[in-house]
Amino acid sequence: MFSCLPAYNYGGDPYASMNFDADLARLQQERKSGRWFENVIRTELLDNSHRALLTIVPDPDLEERQREKELERLGLVESTLSAADRKRIVDDAMRLKAAQDAKQDLSVLPTLELSDIPMQFEPLAPQTANIGGTSVDFYGLPTNGVTYVDIRSDFSVLDQKELDLLPLFARVLTQSGAAGADYVHTAQRIAAYTGGVGAAAQVQSLAAAEDFVESFIVSGKALDRNIKPFVAILADLMARLEIDPARLKEIIAETATRLESSLANLGFQFAILLAQSKLSSEGALNERLQGIRMLHSMRELVKLDEQQLGPVIDDLQSIRMKLFRAPAIQVVVTCEEATIGTVTEELASLVESLPSAGDLSRRPKPAAQDPAPEARIAPVPVAFNVRTFKTVRYTSPDAPALLVLANYLRDTFLHRELREKGGAYGGYAQASTGAGMFMLGSYRDPNISRTYGVYDQAVRWVLDSPIESEQLKEAILGSCGDVDPLESPDIKGRREAVNRLTGFTLQERERFKQRLLQVTADDLRRVTSRYLENGSGVQVTVAGADLIEAARKEHPEMFDVVEPV
Repeated sequence: MFSCLPAYNYGGDPYASMNFDADLARLQQERKSGRWFENVIRTELLDNSHRALLTIVPDPDLEERQREKELERLGLVESTLSAADRKRIVDDAMRLKAAQDAKQDLSVLPTLELSDIPMQFEPLAPQTANIGGTSVDFYGLPTNGVTYVDIRSDFSVLDQKELDLLPLFARVLTQSGAAGADYVHTAQRIAAYTGGVGAAAQVQSLAAAEDFVESFIVSGKALDRNIKPFVAILADLMARLEIDPARLKEIIAETATRLESSLANLGFQFAILLAQSKLSSEGALNERLQGIRMLHSMRELVKLDEQQLGPVIDDLQSIRMKLFRAPAIQVVVTCEEATIGTVTEELASLVESLPSAGDLSRRPKPAAQDPAPEARIAPVPVAFNVRTFKTVRYTSPDAPALLVLANYLRDTFLHRELREKGGAYGGYAQASTGAGMFMLGSYRDPNISRTYGVYDQAVRWVLDSPIESEQLKEAILGSCGDVDPLESPDIKGRREAVNRLTGFTLQERERFKQRLLQVTADDLRRVTSRYLENGSGVQVTVAGADLIEAARKEHPEMFDVVEPV
């Protein structure tokens, strides 16, 4: 719908955007006639004299002036109010509160029944091959002529210094030169022959044990006709990466700038990760790779000039050599059945390009951080408030009830209390059944003290208020969507590979869904009492300085630690 609006608004054909194949056919024909893209760029951009330069200058006093203006306006309005006007405002407020608290008639909406939920997952078994000592799993699926490759390595072999550089390495790997070519040429190859190549560190929870695996994933996709140059690009990046100091300086500066300018958007992520780091080793590692500690590491790196980056480059190359060893990597390929043979041949050359060094020692897993309640000051006018509890893993009989509880609390209580009444952009409850965590959170919230009070009320509300069957059913249906979402073929292959690695077997997933459909109101009260009322929770807020100061004046004991982000 949104793609149709521009043409409709400006006199074009609103249906043209739906006929994508016709546009592609026209583009192919235009390209045969000459340099179509180049001509459009020259006509519409380079030689187009109709242009404007818009300069936006930040005003540090704008917010205060707006606040004072609003208070002045409200004061003028209040001075003109009669007794009848004041009574009408109070009455309107009471009617609004009654409307917010009123129960909605859900019977007028179409809905599924629990009996409509399929009980079984689609079985998906890979074809496993050994290519030069490397394990490769092929998932033959209808991918419409696209091949997806995921290459996993275990980053627990990195030492502490290398671990802090891993987020930077993930960017450097796909944004540097390789095999004698500079970054520009390498980027052109990636754009010409692939649908993109990326890399990231992932901390993946185990289904049953209080443990996790440390995976560094290189992922990419390409049309089947481009498999040979696609795999060659992967081999060059993994075996022949060239890191130029000037280019590395650019990557560090870009990353640091992006992080600093995105603090308003990253505040919620930082609060969640910092809270989880206080409860488990897994959380501590995730926070180190994606949270405030990662931001601090980047701030230190950005201080270095090109001449000082030599040791950093050596460390980055050491990371590459440790991660990409032929016996240590695992490859997952999702493609058409007919393409498996071609991919096998090309992967053999990739494996041959990698060193075949033996096992390396594993770094000890980090300890959980101090559980003290913490506030981090950020340059934002709102708050991100998170309270997190340690619960149980996926295979526990209580895990399905915790997932239903999260959906129930979010939809029936937190949305109303935090968003509708409190003014937050969002109020959340989330059960991480893999990592064994339960989170209550608010996003872009004008409140701190009030919100933590709402979290306390939420627990009492579940324990003391009736749980209606229709709301419980909706929460169960929502949870079923969480555990069994619609997935594209590439996601199916990738997810199945991760499930096999971490113990989320087909049998365990079907057992989880069976338990999910059997959750009762008593189950919600039981897990609420056990894990939220009597459990060990931690709380973290990322907010502006004024909001944190106001909250501490109201409740001096609210935070033991207050530091800048």
